Amino acid sequence: MIRLSPLLLVLMAGLPAGTSAQGLLPGCRLENGSLQCVPGLTADPQQQIQVLEGQINRDVQTEGHLEQAIEGLKRFELIGEAKEGQLIKAELMLQGGGFEEVHIHWYRRNNQGNWQLVDNVTESTYRVGPSDRGEQLMAVLVVRTSDGKVQRISSNVLGPVSN
Repeated sequence: MIRLSPLLLVLMAGLPAGTSAQGLLPGCRLENGSLQCVPGLTADPQQQIQVLEGQINRDVQTEGHLEQAIEGLKRFELIGEAKEGQLIKAELMLQGGGFEEVHIHWYRRNNQGNWQLVDNVTESTYRVGPSDRGEQLMAVLVVRTSDGKVQRISSNVLGPVSN
């Protein structure tokens, strides 16, 4: 939403300061002393329909790209127990071709709630160690397709790790 000062709007419109802004601009209304406008709205109904149709088309295209990205990935899941000394495996099932590079990065969530990259681990398995105690674990799959696009997908979360 765009916020404009009512005074600025009145001055721009060349109207006296006592004039109401309600109905002054299409898609705008005065709310608690500030003008609230919906972006993309115009006074011409036909033009507004074209704007909305364009937004819908972009949304449908984006959704199609997401479905294609997910379609190639049939499974990405962490298997194992969140216990110190246990081996956790990232099970991965990709269908179709077009993948140039596939990497798995492991993360642990510290007690402040931030995810931190586990250094020097890019394999499909991870041995839970003492530094993981009390924390959660997750993996992120990074795929580079043959057309150069990079896609990232996170796994399920395991933990907190116990000893």
